[in-house]
Amino acid sequence: MDTFLFFMRTLWIYYNASWVIENTEHYQNKWLMFLWFMMIYLIPLLFYRPGYIKLIKFFIVEALLTGSMFFYMMAQFQIIGAYDFLYLPLIMIAYVCQIRPYLWIGMFTSIFIFLTGTWLGNHFTENFISIAINTTLFYMMGFCLGRVTIINNKNKELINSIQEKNKALEQYSRRIEELTIMEERNRVSQDLHDSVGHIFTSVITSLDALPFVMRANQQEAEESIREIANLARNGLSDVRKTIHQISPTENRQPLSHSFQQVISEFMKHTGTNVDFKIEGPEKEIGERIKFTFIRCLQEGLTNAIKHGRATQIFVRVTFNEAALQLEIKDNGIGIDSLNLGFGLQGMKDRITALNGVVYIESERNQGTELRCSIPLAKEVMWND
Repeated sequence: MDTFLFFMRTLWIYYNASWVIENTEHYQNKWLMFLWFMMIYLIPLLFYRPGYIKLIKFFIVEALLTGSMFFYMMAQFQIIGAYDFLYLPLIMIAYVCQIRPYLWIGMFTSIFIFLTGTWLGNHFTENFISIAINTTLFYMMGFCLGRVTIINNKNKELINSIQEKNKALEQYSRRIEELTIMEERNRVSQDLHDSVGHIFTSVITSLDALPFVMRANQQEAEESIREIANLARNGLSDVRKTIHQISPTENRQPLSHSFQQVISEFMKHTGTNVDFKIEGPEKEIGERIKFTFIRCLQEGLTNAIKHGRATQIFVRVTFNEAALQLEIKDNGIGIDSLNLGFGLQGMKDRITALNGVVYIESERNQGTELRCSIPLAKEVMWND
């Protein structure tokens, strides 16, 4: 629109300058008119041109230069055709004066120029109403063009803002995807660590005891070998399920039954006594919480044998209205300072992801106690 008005103003200057200079009598006056029109054309360009505008300065010079020329033409020629000179300046003034207070200042300035020129040209006649209507239409045309330009500029700004936000959202989406992939890799690695660590601890313990069993009873040794093979097969199946993100409790069996299976296999292959108790009425819980507690149980049992060298382990699961709790306590050698390894850190991350907490207490020669708690109030959200 700015470019269009620039070309229109150029044609308007050329047409009116040619007409005025041609109808000016004296040679010196012709040069004066030429210089005056050059000022009308060039000076406003210092403050308004395509892509650049200084509203106040342009409005002042446009009103003064074109208004003074209109007064001269009305006083000198006193013809109705002189109103044609005023139309484009009115369009320009209305076009740029779109905000308050310039909206009203531009309107009253245009009315003042029109009435003053009419008085100088002595045109308060029966044609005054039609001339006023025509002039008003041109002013309204400029005002409408200005409103359209403002709306277009706002739409462009909005589109640019939306594009920038889309780029930011795309970057955010890529970042979320990267974090999701990283989190999933960590989850799979933690699951593999828990399942493989639990199975291999049982296998290694059974293999360590196998030479003594073979010397004592050949038939019992063969039975132990078959049990170790079955345990390895189950471990392989568990690893495959973890890789394919399938919970080992996919048959929807209760948590107590799953715990009994894990503990029974652990006792069978390690020879460690595990005292398992459930307190409170068992509730139906989501698969994610159930899977997390099974992994915590496996990690706790494995650490009790591997690091604590325990011979007696106590496991207690408590169901209450607020939370589900798991306690694992052993009579092992304990530790003086606690450093979370990969398995314990992964277990803590799983519990924290479900808004739960993990407590680990241990003293030298006093065993280790592990407590995990997950609020059941979040169960509905996780099931959804």
